[in-house]
Amino acid sequence: MSFTYPAMVAYDPIGKQPVKNVSFQAYATTDTGFTTPLTISDPFGNPIPGNILNSGTFGVFPQFQHASLESITLADASRTYTWTVPALQQDQAVANYINRPGSATQAALSATYATPAQAAGTAAALSIVFGG
Repeated sequence: MSFTYPAMVAYDPIGKQPVKNVSFQAYATTDTGFTTPLTISDPFGNPIPGNILNSGTFGVFPQFQHASLESITLADASRTYTWTVPALQQDQAVANYINRPGSATQAALSATYATPAQAAGTAAALSIVFGG
């Protein structure tokens, strides 16, 4: 499973302006010493060179992905700027929760929606499903 992180403004809350043309790396939120940068990729799964995100001339990070963490920390080399970023909920991520046996998502959907096989049990059920 892969988690997608949104494009976002690299914003300096003290200077109240975008942080432009600065390189950042992604770290696990538990890596408070910023010792092990995470491997990240673009939205199509292509590796990002050096695992470095640059905020560019407008101070905006591009959208990117990480294989296994639902939340990461972005930090520049000097640790002047750090942000904890949650992943976007993607269809694939939701599907993985639905297909995980015993997950709360799967249980909630199973209790709410009938599968086509369940609905097609009788001719009467079919007429209800298809309005006949």
